[in-house]
Amino acid sequence: MPPLLCFPGLDLCHEDTVKCVAGDRRVSVEKVAVTYQMRLQDPSRLFKGDSSPPLRLSSLDESHVDLVNRTWKFGQGALSVRMIQDMICSFPSCCLLNEEGKAVAWILTYATCALGLLYTVPEYRGRGYAKILISTMATRLHAQGYPVYCFIEENHLSYKLFKLGFTEDTLL
Repeated sequence: MPPLLCFPGLDLCHEDTVKCVAGDRRVSVEKVAVTYQMRLQDPSRLFKGDSSPPLRLSSLDESHVDLVNRTWKFGQGALSVRMIQDMICSFPSCCLLNEEGKAVAWILTYATCALGLLYTVPEYRGRGYAKILISTMATRLHAQGYPVYCFIEENHLSYKLFKLGFTEDTLL
């Protein structure tokens, strides 16, 4: 059952159209989340924390695929493993490694250039690591001339995080 993402402000007839076409093709759809598109307009508004966090800044590699898949809300086992593997191997990512070299927080980039899959393991939360990762990736992508944006679920904690430098963007 493929997920149906809906965006605030998007005409509801779009959702109805998707459901109608899916019904005609005998494909079921399920509304999973309502998301906001957030865009970075001004990099100077990004979080400017300690430039040398207590953990080591790095990129994800193939050894992290299963970890990311297990922690991703929309991870669907083997179905999403390939997508995550492609993201890690083909597009920019950023992570923080603890003293043992284990990834404790990360952010990836989708093929569309959107930031995503931001996650911090529970015992490392509340230390500003997500802000460091967002700022690092956004600054890197912006410096290379890429648009910097993401999709955040309605009523999700990440919405508050991305409001620190990002603004809501209208889709249509």
